[in-house]
Amino acid sequence: MLKTRLSITRHARELTAENGFAGFTIEELCAKVGISRRTFFNYFASKLDAVFGHAEDGLPAGALERFMNARPAGTTGISPTLLSDLIALVLEQLHLDESEIRGAHGFFTILHREPELLQRMMQVGPERQAAFIAQVSKREGVPPSHPGINMLVHCLQGATHQAVERYVEAPNGPSLAEEFLLSMSQVQELFQQRLRFG
Repeated sequence: MLKTRLSITRHARELTAENGFAGFTIEELCAKVGISRRTFFNYFASKLDAVFGHAEDGLPAGALERFMNARPAGTTGISPTLLSDLIALVLEQLHLDESEIRGAHGFFTILHREPELLQRMMQVGPERQAAFIAQVSKREGVPPSHPGINMLVHCLQGATHQAVERYVEAPNGPSLAEEFLLSMSQVQELFQQRLRFG
């Protein structure tokens, strides 16, 4: 079931990138995936839902559970492995996405030009980000409003987006994971600078 659901979303994004959101029908999408219209509606209520997929589809099976369980036992407050564990989680996601990221990149480019898609993204994006922050906060035993957790998640997202952009622009360059680690190394270098006030 998961394989079919992922295939529907992947093909929906590819068709959107090629033809625009209004440029294909559910029937055409079903033909690409090799399913019936009835089967489509067992997975998604609409074409728009199919394009954005399910929140949990972005991570490999068990990845979030591994992240949640990686917190060192007996730790009080923010764990000393939080950043490393989050990077490991992102790397799992990027490894899953790497084979399809170039095909999907056109979708993310057109996203900002299609009012219906942009509106849904503005709704779905913050919801998924808040859900992820809630998971990280739960693992660390702090409220979701914790400023450090929010800053860290935003930083990881920025590094991921930057890595994807560089990866897509250089087909023969470093892997997606290498680009992400480069971004995080640059962030770490900056954050190690001594703060001066006054």
